[in-house]
Amino acid sequence: MAIPGSFQTFDLNVGTKLDVEDAIWLIDPFDVPLQGGMGAEGWSALANDTATEVKFEWLDEKLLTPKTTLNGAIVTATTNIVVAAGTGISFQTGDVMQIGAEQVYVSGYGTTADNLTVTRAFNSTTATGYASGATVIGVGSALPEGSDPPNARAVDRTDRYNYTQILGPTAVQVSGTEQVVQKYGLVGTEFDHQIANRTKEQAIQFEQALINGIPSAGSATVGRTTGGMAYWISTNVDSTTTTLTDATILAQVQACFDAGGRPNRFMVNFQQFVTISAINSTDIRYQQETNVRGQVIRFYDTPAGRISVVLNRWVLPSQAFLFSREQATIMTLRPFQMEMLAKTGDSTKGQVVAEKGLKFRLQTHAARFAALQ
Repeated sequence: MAIPGSFQTFDLNVGTKLDVEDAIWLIDPFDVPLQGGMGAEGWSALANDTATEVKFEWLDEKLLTPKTTLNGAIVTATTNIVVAAGTGISFQTGDVMQIGAEQVYVSGYGTTADNLTVTRAFNSTTATGYASGATVIGVGSALPEGSDPPNARAVDRTDRYNYTQILGPTAVQVSGTEQVVQKYGLVGTEFDHQIANRTKEQAIQFEQALINGIPSAGSATVGRTTGGMAYWISTNVDSTTTTLTDATILAQVQACFDAGGRPNRFMVNFQQFVTISAINSTDIRYQQETNVRGQVIRFYDTPAGRISVVLNRWVLPSQAFLFSREQATIMTLRPFQMEMLAKTGDSTKGQVVAEKGLKFRLQTHAARFAALQ
């Protein structure tokens, strides 16, 4: 009840202006590091390129690197050794190989592709027994002067391919009245605001496809899908480690390095970022902000080079990815775009659509963890 001569806010509240902040805050998070985020050194997480077809292809090729392992134990009398599958062609007649402290001379090929006939204890070394998995390297050839070259060797390139994936189309429709009614928090119209929101949602969908998508050509009734990193990285996969440590991380870095790669990205979610930041080690040096409480890791300095740690909320807690920025490229057939649709009735109609895919080269130069907790 109003008191004569004195008025309170409880008394005259009809027509009072609302105190509403003139901004709209999105409840759901939006960031897509692979598409636009910056690495710790200032570069974007992935490169970008243009696709001209829905199926895009690339070629991987391997050098005949004279380094392998034994595929089975040998004893001192063994003169036919079997090396890791597909690596016998890396050696030719006249090559000198070293296993441990012993050198052997390759005199020919055995009955299978990876079976080599050798002379043991070459160059006055001592024949010894070796376990399966022992490292074998080539230390040049020892052909006599004037020799013709042995038979030519080559390995074919591997054709890789992926598909673009259509994101959307997602419809946006706003009535004529809704378009002109004034609202808090909108810089433009309601239609513009809804277009922006749908575009962000599609970008998040694509971010998750870049990580966990599986490639499919689709059909007349089912659309194409693009393959993501978890699909392409298939060789160096750690499916047993549950907690990241220096030893497990360095083991994967070494696997990439031994295959010829130098990863410069380590992409993890928040949970694994905290785990990495808590690691204390003299093997890996950390760069962190000073004069602040806590520890935030932005780089790994490893024997294979500096690795930028990329925080990505869309990576699953069980996952972590090691790769090089140069390996992965976002291929865009159609960028994110808004297209107006035919006007019917008293409303404005449009759709948001894009078409993109992922090209991932030399997957043996990358690695991933698949069982983290």
